[in-house]
Amino acid sequence: MKKLTENKTNNKEIEEFYQAVDDLNEAASDFFRIPVFFSHQNLFTLGPAQPPLSQEQRFIIRMFNEIKKVLLFPRTLPNTEQYPDTTVENVRRIVNSSYGTIAALLKPTRRTAQLETYSPFMQIEPSMSYQRGLPLLLVKQSTIKAGGIWGDAGPLAPYTPLIWFSETTTVEEFFESVAWKEALQNWAGQVRSGYFIQTNPEFKYTCDE
Repeated sequence: MKKLTENKTNNKEIEEFYQAVDDLNEAASDFFRIPVFFSHQNLFTLGPAQPPLSQEQRFIIRMFNEIKKVLLFPRTLPNTEQYPDTTVENVRRIVNSSYGTIAALLKPTRRTAQLETYSPFMQIEPSMSYQRGLPLLLVKQSTIKAGGIWGDAGPLAPYTPLIWFSETTTVEEFFESVAWKEALQNWAGQVRSGYFIQTNPEFKYTCDE
């Protein structure tokens, strides 16, 4: 009986040890994730409050994980952070403290309280990021029409949104496509380049030959 108790104690200690190692590794890897702004609609405007999830909700969750895979840290309002300011001030704060913006405009299940087709912040957030000069990647569902920065009335920024043709393409097929992988890698490369340029010291004390 004593030996059985000791074995259980040892197993528990081993599990706790490996859990601690995993936690440390996860925490350490976070330091290498460059913060970017992930602009998207509230999940509850894209589908039900509980499973089964809509394809739009699954799209946003998959996109969040895709960003993490390239070692970037996707920040969203209010999911990952919130500030005691107005919404516009919160957007400005997160834009100013990020090194890139990726935005997804999907078809919601209903209009906003002001009877808008989608939240106006889906225009404001990418536009503020463009004004800031951040690398910008836009993804739009084909079943929703949107002008402004999203381009249906003629693009106002030198960025062509990547289109998800949801009527013929599944969530899995979109994120496994060459077009998505190429766009993500190009954008991530711009984010890293900007990050290293901005975080380099102002003065250099060696000469490059």
